[in-house]
Amino acid sequence: MTTSTRWLSCLLMLVSPWVRYTQAQPYHSHNLTSTSINTEKPPTLISLNHIPTDGFLLKEGWRFQAGDNPDGASPQLNDRQWRSIDPTKTLRDLPQLRQAGIGWLRLHLHTGPELPPLMIKVFQSVASEIYLDGRLLYRFGIVSAYPDQVKAYDPRATFSLPLQPSSEHVLALRIACQPGLYYNIRSQNWHTDAIEYWLFSSSSTPTLKPYDTEQIGTSAFKVGIAFILFILHLSLFLAYRTTQRTNLYAAGMYLMLCITFLARAADNYTHSLYDRLIIHYASLIDFWVPAMALLTFYSLFDFRKGWLCWLAIGSISFSFITASDSFYWLSWFDRLILFEFIRLSLMATQRNLLGARIVTVGAFFNLGLWVTILILTALHITAADHEWLINFFYVVSFLCFPLTLSLRLALEHGWVNRQLRAQLDEVELLSARNLVQQQERQQLLAQQNERLEQQVTERTQELHQQASQLRQLDQVKSRFVTNMTHEFRTPLSLIISPVEKLLQENRFDRPLLTLIQRNARQLLRLVNQLLDLSKLEGNHMAVSLMQGELTSFIYPIVDVFQRAAEQKHVTLTCIVGQFPPQPQVFDSDKWEKILTNLLANALKFTPTGGQISLTINPVWEVGEGRRVQIQLTDSGIGIAPDQLPHIFNRFYQVDTSSTRAYGGTGIGLALVKELIDLLEGTITVESEPGVGTTFRLTLPLQFVSTSLDLPAINDSVVKPSADWEWSLASPAPVTIPSGKESFRAQILLIEDNDELRGFLVNELSGLYHVLQAADGETGWSLIQSELPDIVITDVMMARLDGYALAHLVKSHAHTDHIAVVILTAKAAQENRLTGLEQGADDYLTKPFSMGELLLRIQNLLSRQRRLQERVQASLTSIRPAEEPPEMPANPFLVQLYQVLGNQFSNPAFSVEELADKMALSRKQLTRKVKTLTGLSTSELLRNYRLQQATTYLRQGLSSSETAYQVGFESPAYFTKCFREVYGRTPIEFTRQTNL
Repeated sequence: MTTSTRWLSCLLMLVSPWVRYTQAQPYHSHNLTSTSINTEKPPTLISLNHIPTDGFLLKEGWRFQAGDNPDGASPQLNDRQWRSIDPTKTLRDLPQLRQAGIGWLRLHLHTGPELPPLMIKVFQSVASEIYLDGRLLYRFGIVSAYPDQVKAYDPRATFSLPLQPSSEHVLALRIACQPGLYYNIRSQNWHTDAIEYWLFSSSSTPTLKPYDTEQIGTSAFKVGIAFILFILHLSLFLAYRTTQRTNLYAAGMYLMLCITFLARAADNYTHSLYDRLIIHYASLIDFWVPAMALLTFYSLFDFRKGWLCWLAIGSISFSFITASDSFYWLSWFDRLILFEFIRLSLMATQRNLLGARIVTVGAFFNLGLWVTILILTALHITAADHEWLINFFYVVSFLCFPLTLSLRLALEHGWVNRQLRAQLDEVELLSARNLVQQQERQQLLAQQNERLEQQVTERTQELHQQASQLRQLDQVKSRFVTNMTHEFRTPLSLIISPVEKLLQENRFDRPLLTLIQRNARQLLRLVNQLLDLSKLEGNHMAVSLMQGELTSFIYPIVDVFQRAAEQKHVTLTCIVGQFPPQPQVFDSDKWEKILTNLLANALKFTPTGGQISLTINPVWEVGEGRRVQIQLTDSGIGIAPDQLPHIFNRFYQVDTSSTRAYGGTGIGLALVKELIDLLEGTITVESEPGVGTTFRLTLPLQFVSTSLDLPAINDSVVKPSADWEWSLASPAPVTIPSGKESFRAQILLIEDNDELRGFLVNELSGLYHVLQAADGETGWSLIQSELPDIVITDVMMARLDGYALAHLVKSHAHTDHIAVVILTAKAAQENRLTGLEQGADDYLTKPFSMGELLLRIQNLLSRQRRLQERVQASLTSIRPAEEPPEMPANPFLVQLYQVLGNQFSNPAFSVEELADKMALSRKQLTRKVKTLTGLSTSELLRNYRLQQATTYLRQGLSSSETAYQVGFESPAYFTKCFREVYGRTPIEFTRQTNL
């Protein structure tokens, strides 16, 4: 038996360690008696008188010489000096043969007179050429002096040997070993003897087949069974792969067996020893079959894989130990896996697991078969005498494990099927119940559908009524907007006309009148845009075509914006392409509104030093239709990609925060888009933040060869409306009247609207010293450097809004004394509360009364003066000795008094040192002290020293001593200052205090 049977069951290879099974040799060697063979010592001549029936092995009498002797086959060659050798040994026991690589073997034969015709059967593991009396008989493989050309070949067949009776012959062999063949592998399953030559009488020669038909049949049977079981368990795994892996391990085991059996069968078909070596390595997968069987057991009974499992699997590595006989005993350690099989079987039986008894019975039955084989071996009943018995045991042991495994899996699948059947019956019962419930639900749903249909009908009617009401409300809204815009136009006209008449005169209030006219014109433009949107929404605006020249129409519009661009230091260029000389027909009114809105938008969002480019070119199309392509590009702030889809929506603004740098109503671009749609044109926009924006328009344009009955474009149509000119013009500079500013309160005005800021500066500068800023950040910088008495700020400003500014002012100790007045158009109660929560002292909404603003400023200044008087009184009043000094409520004054309390006795302590300790500049300290106390910094330091002097005087110190104690360098100057503050000299103060 070979080692391939060890995988067949968990106890298949439990054999005694002192019994070793080897593969049966095909023929038995014989030791001939002296009557059969006559030899010299050492034998030099083999006498052949008669041949035994079972054959004669040519084992003795051989002589060997290494190297490729060209006369090695010659009968006259003297080989007495050659070395005696037994070529029937394995090549690992013939080192001289392996080391030589190529050499000659010679055998001298003497035949008797009655020698019958002979046949020779050849088995070898080398390449050889057979010579008889110098004549080449056979060549097996390739014999060459070059090692890389040698090809070993084992014919395993019978050939004729032409020996003559009563004669002497020389049998010479030229042999070579093929390099790369590992002849010392112990587990090789082919003959590794160098040469085996068997002599038979031609009349008694047994038939030697090129392969064993019975063995091949057995191998085919095993391969077929293994492959069928592999397919079966693989199919079961694919069907139940989500529940267990038992069938996967079993399929892997049978696949390994199938490969092993195929390798064993293929060994019978090949004569090349190199091919046999490859087949041998392929068959080594047989060693891992027990490991897959063990994993199958673990998965079958759902055992946890512990250290015993991996130790048993690791013991398989001992099966590969083939180095020498001295360590061959280590290969028996792979039997550890058999004991693990026994343990698992007994454990499964003890736990009464499903199918455990079947697997255990199969395992012990297999063990019993192997015990029987051991008994037969001990009784010397060999396989040659009872081959049918060995085949019987082999087949039974081969089928034992798969049959028990299959029965166990069949039981499990049967149990699963029964469970599934029970669940199926339960599902059918539940389905029947669900069907009844479904019918009840359908009836209920039918009733609900009827009610829903009725409700839908009622809701539909309500929606129709609401839609009708909404249409009526929309019509009312449109009429209201139309009427209101018309009503706005009348008072605006009554404002604009008298103002323009007054502007024709030479008046001293001309700047104010100009301001009124400009803002009235801007308001009129917004009213006109609202009126246009109302007409477009109600489909009351039609296309009014006029004829004229497009070039003459474009340039006057651009000229108006050119003047505004120059005032802003923005470069505006206009390029008009070549148009045919004949007149063009287009709606000049809507073209003018489209171009003026786009140009005004570009000019507003382009910073100083930027560029605006307007390009107009004709587009020639197939047919009579003509179009004009207009491209307007600016280098402004750009638009974010997520905001581009919304810029043409009505009243949409890109920046709706209170810190936006640019104002607007969100009407201009919406009006442009709707006018272009009315003209059946297109508009697209591309923009990149920080780079600029490009608008591309296509508008229809007709060319006529003859004059049509259409109104012509005149100057009133070409020139943009006056409200655009006034709105684009820069506000006139405001002259701040001069005056004595040293006695006036300082007010900081922060407003982003240039005209409103200029107006307020003009109104306040006659009473106060006014500073101005256009945004919150600039205003905060001025507050920190100038420390004004009052800050008047708007809410919506660039970079820093009014709420944040008020919070900054009130949260810093250096600026928390400054009064903040918020002046904004946000009149809602929540906006007012937000401003007051941030620390604002007052809140005024636009439009506002200038008198009210002046009154609120005066109230804040009066409150500051009262606080100053209180601080001054606390410094100059004489308190009783037992009364503690009054501490100021202002945190800044508390810190200031702490510094003065530590330094007042130092006569060198100056204002600069005081400012340094307060972390302020001298100017900032002076402004803050003046605002809080009404005193200069030096006066505050003097009065504080004088107040401390009253304490020393009460303690009995003299006037001179007191002067030096409080930091005065001159007692006379101390006396003078004390009299100015308290109306008496220090001596008089001491005398009155002691009374």
